[in-house]
Amino acid sequence: MKKIISIYVLPLLLIFAFCQNSYAFSTRHHIINIGKNIFKAPLSILDAAFIKGPRAIKEIYRYEVYGSEDPEKNGLFYKKIFAVWSAPPAEAKAIIDGTVEGVSAIGDAVKNLLSIFASD
Repeated sequence: MKKIISIYVLPLLLIFAFCQNSYAFSTRHHIINIGKNIFKAPLSILDAAFIKGPRAIKEIYRYEVYGSEDPEKNGLFYKKIFAVWSAPPAEAKAIIDGTVEGVSAIGDAVKNLLSIFASD
């Protein structure tokens, strides 16, 4: 029994002894988080459409056209056509990811708003 206490309980008590106290956010902090999340929602969609999407298209093009294991197949016309064919789905996936981030940010903003009234 002493071995079980020394193996499990003592390290757990030490962890609790050295942990810092946690405090609830102030109303000001909740309002700041609400503002950040409200601005993050549309910006994440724009970031996905104009930065992440073109970056993904560039990576797909580079991989499809110049990433072949056989150097003789690099730069062939059918590989370029396939890379162009793969561009719209890559852009759509980036926009969907940005929309998901935006909706998540709005959800966090609503949670912070409710936390003001719930005093937590």
